[in-house]
Amino acid sequence: MKWVTLISCLFLISLAESKQLPRRYRDVGHHDTFRHFIKIAEGQFPGIIIGLFSQNLQRASYDEVAKLNDNLVQLARKCSSDEQAAPDCEKPLRTVFLDEICHAEGLAEKYGFTECCGKVDPERNECFLTHKNETSGFIPPFVMPDGENVCKVYQATNAEFLANYYYELSRRHPFANVAILYKTAQEFKKVLETCCVETDKDACFREKLPAVREQKNYAINLQKHTCSILKEFGKRSLRFQDIAELSRKFPKADFPTILKLAGDSVNIHEVCCKGDTMEYLLDIADMTEYICTHQDTISTKVKDCCDRELLGRGECFLNVGNDEKPADLPPTLKEFVVKEVCQNFTENKATLLEKFVYETGRRNPEFSKQLLLRVGSKYEGLLEKCCETENPEECFHQGEGQLRQHADYTLETLKMRCNLYEKAGEHGFQNEVLVHYTKRAPQMAFEELYQYTMKFAGVVAKCCKEDDEHILVCAEENTDLLLGEVCQRHEVKPLNKQMHNCCEDSYEFRRDCISNLGVDPDYVPVPFFSELFTSHQDLCSATPDELLLRKQKQLVHLIKHQPNSTAEQIAEVTGYFTAMVTQCCEAENHKECFTTEGPKVVERSRAVFGEQ
Repeated sequence: MKWVTLISCLFLISLAESKQLPRRYRDVGHHDTFRHFIKIAEGQFPGIIIGLFSQNLQRASYDEVAKLNDNLVQLARKCSSDEQAAPDCEKPLRTVFLDEICHAEGLAEKYGFTECCGKVDPERNECFLTHKNETSGFIPPFVMPDGENVCKVYQATNAEFLANYYYELSRRHPFANVAILYKTAQEFKKVLETCCVETDKDACFREKLPAVREQKNYAINLQKHTCSILKEFGKRSLRFQDIAELSRKFPKADFPTILKLAGDSVNIHEVCCKGDTMEYLLDIADMTEYICTHQDTISTKVKDCCDRELLGRGECFLNVGNDEKPADLPPTLKEFVVKEVCQNFTENKATLLEKFVYETGRRNPEFSKQLLLRVGSKYEGLLEKCCETENPEECFHQGEGQLRQHADYTLETLKMRCNLYEKAGEHGFQNEVLVHYTKRAPQMAFEELYQYTMKFAGVVAKCCKEDDEHILVCAEENTDLLLGEVCQRHEVKPLNKQMHNCCEDSYEFRRDCISNLGVDPDYVPVPFFSELFTSHQDLCSATPDELLLRKQKQLVHLIKHQPNSTAEQIAEVTGYFTAMVTQCCEAENHKECFTTEGPKVVERSRAVFGEQ
């Protein structure tokens, strides 16, 4: 069909790795018109629109989505070539987009959007958003054909195959930033080009595709993490986070500029968390355009990001390095520890604390945003205490060192974990973390505990390689993401009261709270499971990884059985098991040996815990 050929060709152009076209800066006052959007989207327009259609019409077929997309591509051509073109060119992008869905014959009725199409914007858009669904099973799982067939189809249809993949990806992730999905399609294309020339295509896909999925999942989880913080702790917490992050990245930008960008960022997060991926895209374009047109006063590091096309800008800004600190920046923060600050604290508390975080962040690029928030919170406590005394300045002088001590203590604690990892090794360190988290959240199944602790060990392995300038940012921000996962899991399936308190009380002190948890006081221990210590003749042929996994299951079970057990008790019991496996695997009759020695190990193990 002609329209399928057109969209395929356009999509291929949009995914091609070509030289970047010169940017045409946006007129923010008219940012939402269809004509203006096609200018800022440039060659990426077809890819953006097919992604948005797929997210809003999740159950529509690829052909139906591609037809709608083709219609807007044709309109875009008219609007680009003729300033006097159809009046639709001057309508808001959202209006043109939803009109296309609602005016398509039979489409709204077929997929349940008749009620939405009967409304006027913005109610119509809100109605469409309520129909987005990422519940597992709403869209059937995507099944990737074997390597040979994938490559045959790709080589035969090329662009259409990629567009179809992008459509399948987008309708399964209706709340995801389109830029994430677009990049995933680009990375998938690179994998296809690499693997389709290999002899063993399946092996190549098995090697290459996990990294693409991991990259996509990380970006989507980061988005969900931010939404979770917004939901649980509100806009104030998110605003302080953004001020901390922006101050580190852009130390030359003045305070009003940082406040403006932080405010814009919070608004963008709100739109994103509502699932309005189109408005999110437009708002990101506005914010990045502002930064790019004020590079001289914001940062010398953003030029490369500003030279990119629309969908590449957001991620680039997220990962851009910190700019150099201003040469004339005083090393200390004297203005925050004088008597006069008490009046400012009384009259304008929020702005004072924001200014403190800003000034601290631009002087300490090695601080994570989580640490900056904690220091800011401790400074607030210092103000509340000192401004009630007769001599605030003396009180400030005593408390000032405590703020620095907290930062130093955080870095020292991290370095201790790095030393432990180096001495204990990957598996030994994971076992340490398994013990701690099993005691804190024994309600988790072994599989969950194993996955989380593997990730925590991975963070330490990754971040301990960083220098002093980057180690804290790497460790705290990656740990924060994982703790966010734990807390989101708790929200769906509650763990216990103490974990609930840590997840809800304070964002900035959540890591400290969870790290300092002891044994869950309300937990009822499970009975001793003897089968874990008997009938293990299969372990004689097990790989080292399989044997390790069995030992870790035993470790978790022992903690769940005896939460207050000591490290020495655990080591003694696991030592009995290891000795039995060694003895019986060297015996002529494995089964007979395990049958005889297994009950002895159980008896000795229970005796260690004082059980009969």
